[in-house]
Amino acid sequence: MYARRTGLFALGLLAIFLAAVGIGSAVEPADKEGGGGGHDMEAEAHRTHEEPANHAPAGLAVSEAGYTLRLERTFFQVTEPGVLRFTITDAASQPVAEFDRLHERRMHLIVVGRDGTGFRHLHPEMDAEGAWSIPVEFAEPGAYRAFADFSIMGEQHTLAADVFVSGGEFEAAPFAAPLPVDRTDGYDVRLHADHVRAGQPASLSFAVAKDGKPVANLAPYLGAKGHLVALREGDLAYLHVHPRGHSFAATFPTAGRYRLYLQFKHGGAVHTAEFTVEVPR
Repeated sequence: MYARRTGLFALGLLAIFLAAVGIGSAVEPADKEGGGGGHDMEAEAHRTHEEPANHAPAGLAVSEAGYTLRLERTFFQVTEPGVLRFTITDAASQPVAEFDRLHERRMHLIVVGRDGTGFRHLHPEMDAEGAWSIPVEFAEPGAYRAFADFSIMGEQHTLAADVFVSGGEFEAAPFAAPLPVDRTDGYDVRLHADHVRAGQPASLSFAVAKDGKPVANLAPYLGAKGHLVALREGDLAYLHVHPRGHSFAATFPTAGRYRLYLQFKHGGAVHTAEFTVEVPR
């Protein structure tokens, strides 16, 4: 993305590709999600949607399998309150109104900057006409990616489109360098990644600590003890991850850098820890 790194858009682990791999300051009226910080994270599997190893990653297109993401507007002004409104239409260009509950919600909206910063996981509301909407405000200019993650008749889909924010200076930036620990909201979260190679199954686990002590009482969030989203640098391919036991089972399709967003709930709030993983061939 092209944006400064100070306070983005006022917008998860939509369990997707990586082990449970399924994304500033966007505002969500219902749940507000932040950073993360170990107790080994236990995550129970939801309705898993296993994908073959050669299956193309999700989130690369605005249309797929007869469904289309239609954003009402894609241009916003920095610091100006607005509404992100969209519909999912079918092959006949009619709005879809019937969605499955996927991880306790019928729609997950991930908004993140093109450089991997400003991640937010939102849950918009749908009106009687089948249009989803949620208030947003971008604190920084730049290019963002909006992912709509949903399920219809038992099939999971992730459609995505770009959103642009004008009104200030911005700089292009790569994903942050890989670090094993992320500190956020007073928590320290350590990533353990075993046998990570392109095209090979890998195990990802996380340990959460606060004030130097392991956190052992994480609350359920979206039906599990942790939620993970992974994005590939370059095209921001959205990887569906599925939690298994105390870890996330992941298969990265290609070599390169991936940005991971782990969400967990503790102390009455949702926190987000972010990591970069360098995946070799």
